[in-house]
Amino acid sequence: MVHCHKKCSILLRVFSSPPPNCRRFIVATNIAETSLTVDGVVYVIDSGYVKLHQYNPATGMYSLDVVQISKVQANQRAGLAGRTRPGKCYRLYPSSVYNDEFLDGTVPEIQRSSLAGSVLYLKSLDFPDIDILKFDFLDPPSTESLEDALKQLYLIDAIDENGSITSIGRTMAELPLEPSLSRTLIEANEFGCLYQALTVAAMLSVETNLLPGQSKNDENKRKIPPLELPDGSGFGDHIQLLQIYECWDENDHNIDWCKDYDLEVRGMMFVKEVRKQLCQIMQKIAKGSSEVRSNQSQKSDQCYRNLRKALSIGYANQLAESMRHHNGFRTLGFKPQLVQVHPSSVLKPDDDGLYPNYVVYHELIATSRPYMRNVCTVERQWVMPILEKLDKLDVRKLSGGGLGHLEEVTKESKIQAARECS
Repeated sequence: MVHCHKKCSILLRVFSSPPPNCRRFIVATNIAETSLTVDGVVYVIDSGYVKLHQYNPATGMYSLDVVQISKVQANQRAGLAGRTRPGKCYRLYPSSVYNDEFLDGTVPEIQRSSLAGSVLYLKSLDFPDIDILKFDFLDPPSTESLEDALKQLYLIDAIDENGSITSIGRTMAELPLEPSLSRTLIEANEFGCLYQALTVAAMLSVETNLLPGQSKNDENKRKIPPLELPDGSGFGDHIQLLQIYECWDENDHNIDWCKDYDLEVRGMMFVKEVRKQLCQIMQKIAKGSSEVRSNQSQKSDQCYRNLRKALSIGYANQLAESMRHHNGFRTLGFKPQLVQVHPSSVLKPDDDGLYPNYVVYHELIATSRPYMRNVCTVERQWVMPILEKLDKLDVRKLSGGGLGHLEEVTKESKIQAARECS
């Protein structure tokens, strides 16, 4: 909501008239390719590149990559020049690149996103003949992406080992949230920590960095250093985010409090709105509406333990085990890889320089090396059942519409053939 207001104010500045005897320069993102017609634009300079948000099912990582645009995008950019009067588009690449290297069309979003939510929706339709791996999509995603989605849903109990949707999966399909978050909130409701889980979910939903920046310019600007934030009680980033919001809530969502702690004010206001919406969504499954609306926060280790357990179940495909030899971590997914805790994390090694044995992470990001961001400790007994499920996972059975149905058809065909012979 706050982000929308921010974007609107920027758009209004784009449409406003420039001062007399001034030339206006507009640096635009790819939103300008289709959404805007700005009066008076004469020249367009096209770099030939765009930043694209992409999901890699092999690593489970999202990345923001600089990639070449498609011919469709190039033509859209050129069309911005001279919409209201004659103009020109200057392309910073030769025609040979346009003709030989650019794709004809932009890669569809379904081919560069996690498909767990889409596959869960298909499973909820209750068509037993649907085979996910053979489903006729308009823009077919890769088999690897579909297999990744099926495995994710199986690990979080949305589908069983035969690929049939579970009662938990049906509840998840009714919620307009991504599956891992839905599963976490459902489990938190069972453990009596839904109030806290809603807060963490809202804090994780913010695209910008809420916490104080580490740049030297920020330090020079501040005459008084910011007050110290909660440290997560040694459990990690999710608990720290919860503690930060609870402190802000105790101070009546005071903006000055955010400034004292050098928190991003717009982001915190956005969190407040998101949390309100999540509360409304969860009313339908909560044991009691008071659990969602309650302002009484529990700050006990048991409450934190329940929340961490709910996170480990909801994000069962995002667990990692510490590697003692080099003090890094190995992800416990389908294709294990070595990762590190992000430097910004409050989860630090102990006095012996060692991290906890198991952690759950919110996302993997690739910079100079793969990093886990937003990390929280989990216990071994929560991880073992998930590892057992990984051992007996059969992605072909998870796809549905296959083995059991095929056996019935084969049996019927044999009976029919026997009748014809007799």
